[in-house]
Amino acid sequence: MEELLKEILESLKSERPQKITFSIQEAALYLGIGHEKVRELVEKPNTDFPYFKVGARTSIDKRALDRWLEKITEEHRIL
Repeated sequence: MEELLKEILESLKSERPQKITFSIQEAALYLGIGHEKVRELVEKPNTDFPYFKVGARTSIDKRALDRWLEKITEEHRIL
């Protein structure tokens, strides 16, 4: 019975869709920087940081964030 329960739980985990957007805190963890720095990047005038708002909530698209990281790495940009 316990093995069956473990199998069911594992199959449920694998069926979850992967997260495609991050909150500011999740993006900070993903990037390995503080959430204050992410907030600063979002609030910077004319920023190219990939975010969008849904009401008051700030979301960051993971794929766009990965592309942005590649871009700033190629440019050797200092943030």
